[in-house]
Amino acid sequence: MTQARYAAIILAAGYSSRLEQFKPLLSLGGKTIADRVISIFAQNNVDVFLVVGWNKEAMLAGIKSSRMTVVENPDYRKGMFSSVLAGVGRLRVNYEAFFVMPVDIPLVRSATVHRLLDDASRHPHKIIYPVFDNHRGHPPLIPASLIPALLSWRQDGGLKSFLHSQRDIVREAAVCDRNILFDIDTAQDLQEAFERWRRYDVPTEAECSAIMNEIHPMPPTVRSHCLKVAAVAMVIGSRLQQRGQEIDLAMIRAAALLHDLAKGMPDHDKEAGRMLQDMGFGKVGDLVADHTDLRNADSPTSLEAEIVYLADKFVDDDNVVSLDKRYRTNDRRFAVTPEIEADILQRKARALGVKQKVEQILGYALEENILADFGIRVRE
Repeated sequence: MTQARYAAIILAAGYSSRLEQFKPLLSLGGKTIADRVISIFAQNNVDVFLVVGWNKEAMLAGIKSSRMTVVENPDYRKGMFSSVLAGVGRLRVNYEAFFVMPVDIPLVRSATVHRLLDDASRHPHKIIYPVFDNHRGHPPLIPASLIPALLSWRQDGGLKSFLHSQRDIVREAAVCDRNILFDIDTAQDLQEAFERWRRYDVPTEAECSAIMNEIHPMPPTVRSHCLKVAAVAMVIGSRLQQRGQEIDLAMIRAAALLHDLAKGMPDHDKEAGRMLQDMGFGKVGDLVADHTDLRNADSPTSLEAEIVYLADKFVDDDNVVSLDKRYRTNDRRFAVTPEIEADILQRKARALGVKQKVEQILGYALEENILADFGIRVRE
């Protein structure tokens, strides 16, 4: 069976008039914005068609990527839709569908493109929009069967009005990517882009919500547990931060919220870490992969990882409990053999060791002075 082929039309022919700088060649994370957008698609084996116009010589000299076909739009002064038509006009007939992406939307995740391609493989001949927080964003994926109609479209509104005319074949694909809604038009937008890039591998609260509720929906009991672990982790992290420790609270909360993303699967901690890595959230994935047993505890472990690990041990279902209660062996729902009891006690010893490390930094007992806020007692 022949693998379906896809294309991406990147629109980079405009003036960048509102920013007063040539956007495609601005640097973001060590790459030009144009190179970054090209790479989003190249990583997914999507053929890239870069539409150029104004300042094309500087454009072609400034980008490093060679994985593209350059399309010149001599009519770029007529607006963005002229660039869409120029790009579409160069597509070969053997494409299944094509993306359209303005060059000033540079932070869309490679995983978002992958998710759209996966959805297209199951729902061919549909226009597919990525959706985040109930809003459609870029890039839409358009079936190649619409190319003749698009090339002959002459009504006002350009691509937007054309796609609206095809609304009966539209699908929406939920993604955990706020950047589908973010473009760079102003100097303020550019500064925000730098900040978003700095935090690129830590999902925001809204992105965590999308993962938990739409991308990999959690059962209610698992979601309740994760919310309580996040609450405990934030208390511990905040107190450590007050003691002068450099703690990434956003990363801790994200990891705690998502730590049981793969609950019920074999090696659920490692599987959840892999899932987050695939979504582009590597740092959080590393914390999640180690939350069960701190299997790398014999080597240097980040304080963030230890906080998430410890918070998880203080939460049984969605109840905050002491470590003594968490690791009791006499009221288990299953028969406790000597081997199982030895394993439980070994796990308890590891958790107590991490707790003692945290208490040494804080200078006071963890359960008595922090977790009492959640209603637990040291002796139960």
